[in-house]
Amino acid sequence: MKKILGILVLGLLWCNALPAKILNIENKIQIEVPSSHKFIKYDNEEVRESIDEFTDSIDGMEIDLYLVGPSKYVDFEKAMMDGEDPMDNEYVKAIMKKLEKKNFQNEDKALKWIISESKKIMKKEKIDFITYILISNKTLIEMLPNDDEIVDMLTELQSMNNSELIQQTKEIKKEIATLEGANKQRILAGPTSFTYNKFKIAKNEYGNLFLKGPSKFFMAINEYLTIDAVLNVYLAEHNNKTYFFISACYVNCSKFSNKFDKMIKPTFSTNVQTQKSKSSLSGDSNLTEQLKALSELYKSGALTKEEFTKAKKKLLN
Repeated sequence: MKKILGILVLGLLWCNALPAKILNIENKIQIEVPSSHKFIKYDNEEVRESIDEFTDSIDGMEIDLYLVGPSKYVDFEKAMMDGEDPMDNEYVKAIMKKLEKKNFQNEDKALKWIISESKKIMKKEKIDFITYILISNKTLIEMLPNDDEIVDMLTELQSMNNSELIQQTKEIKKEIATLEGANKQRILAGPTSFTYNKFKIAKNEYGNLFLKGPSKFFMAINEYLTIDAVLNVYLAEHNNKTYFFISACYVNCSKFSNKFDKMIKPTFSTNVQTQKSKSSLSGDSNLTEQLKALSELYKSGALTKEEFTKAKKKLLN
């Protein structure tokens, strides 16, 4: 039990957020992160076997998985990969020492105390986020050659402009809501659940399709105890490769989405532009259609207030 509790502690304990820096991950991607952050590549046998099971079915496909986060957390993950005992970590030792003094007779109460204690430390230390990044040398369609339904959907999305993508995203959300264990905001999958209602599908100013959105994640350890986090995800193609980011924040998450956007900015653009609808007319009618589409993008969250103001001013001028 102690080793399990120790792993849980380190899964929650991260270090201070410091000024930002550009992190180059093996010349495959550049991201902007706090200066305390570093990365590791998951190259241990267990992870590689899981990845190879997927890539072996597609000729020439390669996938790399990385962890980006505060140095102390990343170092802990690396130590675990190398077979070290998590109980040797200084943070785990400190909390386990307090835990022994508490002398809990109930395991659920002990877990609840550990989570509470860890969050107190995180708040005190102004702790930030960790990110998992998956990079494939194939496009999404190349990764799913045998799934005609998904390939057809991606092809259709790529043919749409942003105004049409807003409407299509609404339809996709309606379909998700009909799935078992889902409602208009959340999906329940076994002991875990997450919100999906705020994701967006759009094209940036270069015409590249992307999916982006925040989510609230819950995992039920038992009927009395849950772990919750705020997530941010981003899926896109860039230079004929596929990139998938998933970041997690447990405390002090009010500016988490801004940090996430800042992180991906050096490589990826999420700025969207209003495109002419296929049925648009010329002159004033065309301007009206563009302003309407621009307003829909802003309301959907695809545009920030600043981006909306600038784009609107450009149209009117």
